[in-house]
Amino acid sequence: MQRLADFVVRWPLVVIGIWVTLAVALPLSVPSLNDMAQKNPLAMLPGEAPSSVAARQMEEAFQEPGTDDLLLVVLTDEDGLGPEHEATYAKLVDALRDDQQNVVMLQEFIGTPALRSTLTSKDEKSWVLPVGLAGALGTPQSYSSFTAVSETIAQTTAGGPLEVHLAGPAATVADLTVAGENDRLPIEIAIAVMVLLVLLIVYRNPVTMMVPLVGIGMSLVIAQAAVAGLSDLTGMGVSNQAMILLSAIIFGAGTDYAVFLISRYHDFVRQGSDSDEAVRQALGSVGKVITASAATVGVTFLAISFAKMGVFSTVGTSAAVGIGVAFLAAITLLPAILTLIGPRGWIKPRKERTARMWRKSGARIVRRPWTHLVASLIVLLLLAGLSGFATFNYDDRKAVDPSAPSSLGYVAMERHFDVNQLIPSYVLIRSPKDLRNPEALADLEQLAERITQLPDIEMVSGITRPLGVVPPEFRATYQAGIVGSRLADGAAMISDGTADLNRLADGADTLAASLGDVRGQVGTIAGSLEQMVDAFAALRGQYGGDKLVKNVEIAAKLVASVNRLGNEMGVNLMATRDQFAWVAPVLAALHGNVVCDLDPSCSQTRIHLSRLAAARNDGTLAEIEDLSGQLESLQDRQSLNVALNQVGTAFTRLTEAMQSMGLDSPDGAQATLAQLRQGADRSAKGSRQVADGVDQIVEQIKVMRTGLDQAAAFLLAMKENAAAPAMAGFNIPPEILLMEDFKAATKAYVSPDGHSARYLVFTKLDPFSPEAMDQVTAIENAARGALPNTALSDASVSMGGYPVALADTRDYYENDIRFIVLVTVIVVLLILMVLLRAVIAPLYLVGSVVVSYFAALGIGVLLFQVILDQQLHWSVPPLAFVVLVAVGADYNLLLVSRMRDEAPLGRIGIIRTLSSTGGVITAAGLIFAASMWGLLFASIGTVVQGGFVIGIGILLDTFLVRTVTVPAMATLVGKANWWPSRLTRRESGRA
Repeated sequence: MQRLADFVVRWPLVVIGIWVTLAVALPLSVPSLNDMAQKNPLAMLPGEAPSSVAARQMEEAFQEPGTDDLLLVVLTDEDGLGPEHEATYAKLVDALRDDQQNVVMLQEFIGTPALRSTLTSKDEKSWVLPVGLAGALGTPQSYSSFTAVSETIAQTTAGGPLEVHLAGPAATVADLTVAGENDRLPIEIAIAVMVLLVLLIVYRNPVTMMVPLVGIGMSLVIAQAAVAGLSDLTGMGVSNQAMILLSAIIFGAGTDYAVFLISRYHDFVRQGSDSDEAVRQALGSVGKVITASAATVGVTFLAISFAKMGVFSTVGTSAAVGIGVAFLAAITLLPAILTLIGPRGWIKPRKERTARMWRKSGARIVRRPWTHLVASLIVLLLLAGLSGFATFNYDDRKAVDPSAPSSLGYVAMERHFDVNQLIPSYVLIRSPKDLRNPEALADLEQLAERITQLPDIEMVSGITRPLGVVPPEFRATYQAGIVGSRLADGAAMISDGTADLNRLADGADTLAASLGDVRGQVGTIAGSLEQMVDAFAALRGQYGGDKLVKNVEIAAKLVASVNRLGNEMGVNLMATRDQFAWVAPVLAALHGNVVCDLDPSCSQTRIHLSRLAAARNDGTLAEIEDLSGQLESLQDRQSLNVALNQVGTAFTRLTEAMQSMGLDSPDGAQATLAQLRQGADRSAKGSRQVADGVDQIVEQIKVMRTGLDQAAAFLLAMKENAAAPAMAGFNIPPEILLMEDFKAATKAYVSPDGHSARYLVFTKLDPFSPEAMDQVTAIENAARGALPNTALSDASVSMGGYPVALADTRDYYENDIRFIVLVTVIVVLLILMVLLRAVIAPLYLVGSVVVSYFAALGIGVLLFQVILDQQLHWSVPPLAFVVLVAVGADYNLLLVSRMRDEAPLGRIGIIRTLSSTGGVITAAGLIFAASMWGLLFASIGTVVQGGFVIGIGILLDTFLVRTVTVPAMATLVGKANWWPSRLTRRESGRA
């Protein structure tokens, strides 16, 4: 350190020139920090977080862009919505759908009418239009998409009847981005003003007051450029919180280092050293303290860069870079400036006015150490006890100013909607098998039902329950009810048709009786026809052919025979014609009769009867009867020629008529008549069998009606009594799964390949609350518990969505804060042990810092949670712990290193230590607290809370811990403070 001091004092302009060059060139050679914040935004959760993994799996399975970058467009009219409002809504939907570059998802009820009830408030005064934006949330593409879509919405709805607000994660992040950019300048100005005021009070010299600010200004410019360059080179994320805290850390630490150096410089000037020598001695004396302090803070911040959460890792790296730059400026640039202006007397020390006060305070403490120790510990422990009542907020909406557009959008939305209605969790089921089958779907429904039965679950929506409840058509009980209803209808129809069945049975009996009568009449007709055929045959055999010509002498006999034939035919045919009247109704009964169709005998008889009916209907029988009359009218007085001509003509016509009836030969006539008799017999017997069969069918149908009544009653009772979820079977018939309408309706819930399904879970709780985060674990356990011994036994379950991401945030936060506390304590403790070469003093020094941290946190709980009714943001405690413990190490090092030098003097050494360091530590504490309280001018609630807690913690450490608790403890422990090392004579002499 001495060589560095000699170089700086010898070449101050070179050193200053190097810093000026860096301050000018570095920002010009790398992108700005704001640009890098947009290019490499903060990733809140690591990529391996369960919610992040589930989101990626969902994107891949469903072949859709991620929906975490969600904008909610709230459209409201307090007087109610009507057709003119819907016209504006439709116009906006069309405009957004046309913007395919910035809009990747749109949920609206114009193209999907089923969504109307979900997207419309219960009071029908507001619509919400979810819009998925291009780009991951927080990226430059996301912000660009948000800006473009916001302009489209404003232009489309301008002058319309709807009041438009924007909400959702995309709007919140956009407001945070804008607030972060807008806050930087006011915060830096506020910090500079407050630090200037403190420096003016401490030094009472405008030039001395400005010296630290020159170094801090250059440090800030170079540090911001260095962080931007590192982000550009490595892709490291940059958050608004990191940028703001970087400014505060550089102001605080840089000013502290300047105060340490300038105060020591003034000490040596007061002792008579010239300016250059005072610079050398001050840098050599306090340089090791500044180095140790920077190492402690820098290494601590660097260690937390290994935390899992982006908010800690980005803050850790950027703060470590800032501490490094501030340290280099303190040991090079600041001494060079002092070297240039010191000889001119511009920074001559003023009269020390606080040493006497601190000397008296030290004297009181060493006289009554127990009293001061106990009193200070009581105050610290009481305040620390309040930290046990802390409840933490994970809702980033509360970090945004209430007047921000997204905050107003949420207020407008919550006036008409339950916020949990629009922020679901997703349960993703992934299987190596296709889930589109009845068995797997039934098991999926059982999984959904288990989730539904958990406390505070509003609704579960998915393929088996698209609107939150299982459609009745998917229930086996409903399907059984339909079958039962149809069976009941069938039984009722049978019951109503009982009279018709009875008439059918009576008709069958009547038909059988009629056919019995027909059989008798057929026998009579057959006898008459046989006589007629015999007469005809005899005539034909006796006088037919050439015999008639050759035996004219017997013509008279022929005429007499013909007369007899005509007379017999006339009598028989008249009776036959009259008896053939029954043929028509019998044929009508037999035509279309199923029993007759199946019986060959009945069918053949029906053919013969058809011939007889045809002969009667077409006049054949009438013609034969006429012929018989003509034959009968032949007389002996007529001439033989005339008689023969008449006989020939009549005989020819008679032959033709008999041929048409199949009676032209005795054999044919006998066969025909035999078939007619047999057909009549079979028809009579068959009709009796038909009648008996009809009676049996009627009786069986009546029995079946009773069975249908019983089956219908059972199935309908099953529908009514087994409709509870625990009893109702779930069944989607396979043919329904193949329907295009079903596939289209379920594509939001089942992936295209069928191997992934998802359910949306809506909670009754505030989705941003710790209770909703606890519920995530219960949902996941219930879903996994439904897998064993089912078609889903080889499936995996994961969860995504905003409540799940918050639950992951809490889990990673709890892991990270344990890591941060452990690393911070170990790093500070080891550095103190190495520098002090002791074990005891570092232990209670670190312990005092931890107690002061909890006391500061308790004050934060009292102010924000009790008085202002605001929960502390979850990121405040870890960051406050790192800063307070690390900065506390600065003051510890300054105090204890001087205390070790004065240790050979015993209690007097403690008094001298307080006298020499009290003013410096107080000034440094006030300056650092002022730099932290400059964050109170931020518009982001998280930054305000962090600045207040850290600032009040530094003041506690400055005015209570470092000036009362630690000196009292050191007095009581005595020489054991430095165990196991021993004080040397050199240290005694230096003291």
